[in-house]
Amino acid sequence: MATPNGEVHIPLPRRVGQVETPEPASDATILLPRSPTEEEAERLQRRAAWQRRIAWGAPALLTLVLCAIGLGGPGLWADELATWGITTVSWSELWRQLDGTDATIGPYYVLIRIWTVVFGDSDVSLRLPSVLAMAGAAAVVGRIGTRLGSHQIGLLAGLTFAILPITTRFGQEARPYALATLAAAVATLLLLRMLERFTLGIALMYGAAVAALGLMHLVALLLLAAHGLAVLLTKPKLLWRWTPSAFAGLIPLLPIILIGRRQQGTQIGWIPFTDLHQIEAYGLEFFGGSLIGGAVIALGVAAISRERGAVVAITLGVVPVGLLMALGAVTHIWQQRYVLYTIVGWTVLVGLLLARRGLLAAISAMVALAVLALPGHVEVRKSSFRYQDTKAVVALIERDFRPGDGIVYGLKDRGPGVLNRDVVAHYLPAERRPTDLLMDRPMRTDGWMVSSEHQDVAARLGETQRIWVLRLGEYGDPLDDLDGAKKDVLKERYDVTQSWWTTGYTVALLTRKDPV
Repeated sequence: MATPNGEVHIPLPRRVGQVETPEPASDATILLPRSPTEEEAERLQRRAAWQRRIAWGAPALLTLVLCAIGLGGPGLWADELATWGITTVSWSELWRQLDGTDATIGPYYVLIRIWTVVFGDSDVSLRLPSVLAMAGAAAVVGRIGTRLGSHQIGLLAGLTFAILPITTRFGQEARPYALATLAAAVATLLLLRMLERFTLGIALMYGAAVAALGLMHLVALLLLAAHGLAVLLTKPKLLWRWTPSAFAGLIPLLPIILIGRRQQGTQIGWIPFTDLHQIEAYGLEFFGGSLIGGAVIALGVAAISRERGAVVAITLGVVPVGLLMALGAVTHIWQQRYVLYTIVGWTVLVGLLLARRGLLAAISAMVALAVLALPGHVEVRKSSFRYQDTKAVVALIERDFRPGDGIVYGLKDRGPGVLNRDVVAHYLPAERRPTDLLMDRPMRTDGWMVSSEHQDVAARLGETQRIWVLRLGEYGDPLDDLDGAKKDVLKERYDVTQSWWTTGYTVALLTRKDPV
């Protein structure tokens, strides 16, 4: 290229496609310090998350510990022996049994049958599902309280639930009531979510919780009356959405409901009608003691307000109890344990009240409740609180047992005398059992839960020198009202050598009279 002054410049060739980029600096990233406001917000978030975890975790852990203390102490009482007995039969026999009796809690029996296949049928193993269910219910109560406003409400409600003696009592029982309490707590938590914001997902989960509740215990479905009233009082427009959600949970239960109606007479026909005595007993015994019960009811009543959480809690605590008592006046149905789940409502009310009173008042109240609960915790671990002391029965027989001894059972004793054979079968090894002299067909055979006995009592007794008699209930004369021909034959041939009363049982040892 020539310039005007005659100079010539030759340009260098270009490099096509190559882009020169500056080398990155070794420390090019600059970290800007977070503002104090952001750090404080993050710290508060972490703290709130831990508080929420503690609100449900601490009650669950405390419940677990309290239910584990003395878990294997008292022996299985009659209803628990029915649970054990169903685990001893084959699956085909189990279905036949449920067709004849106890279909309403058949799903629980199926669950416990699977459980014992894995974990065995010891007293502790049979009761462990209830322990876990009660711990889960305590956690859900904590979540309910948190949902209602703060972790303080959840923690106080959950701890109140944990320290109630009745929580431990049924957390240590091989029956479905603890699992029904867990399902009721979950359904109540979902109801609160539904009241805040209705979605199809929440509705489906609520229906599933209702189904689980009914599968564990049909009578517990009185919960729906409490929930329906709570919806009507707090958010009436939701009623047309809540109702299909509730009925959706009832659909899987229809077969059980139909079969249960057919079995009603044999299952609960023994329950007395509700009277003033039962109403009084509710106040004195339901929470595990009159002192702790009175305190919880007083605190709960003081917490009543028009707030959504208080309305849900009080309807849950009161409505199922009132309805079942009213039904119990005209039919055989009132049992306190059938409405065990209502303690969820009362404990949430206590949490709501104490959370408003400040830290010092809340701590003082919880300490006072714990002190009032102590006598109840001692009582519920006694065999007398479980209606029958089965371990005392077998201890008496095992102590004085001799080879060649026989045994006769009272099948029609007051209460479930048909289960008397389970006491010996569960606790005494075969080589230490008296011979069952009258049995023809074993229990839980061919769809019959009750064993059949030979009618010729005298022939079956033969020349047996010593006979044990086991009766459910306390009898001054151990042969009094003994069913069939047993009483007459035994009085004619045997003398009552010794008799004992244990909690719920009469045990007697008879020896053969000397021939004249």
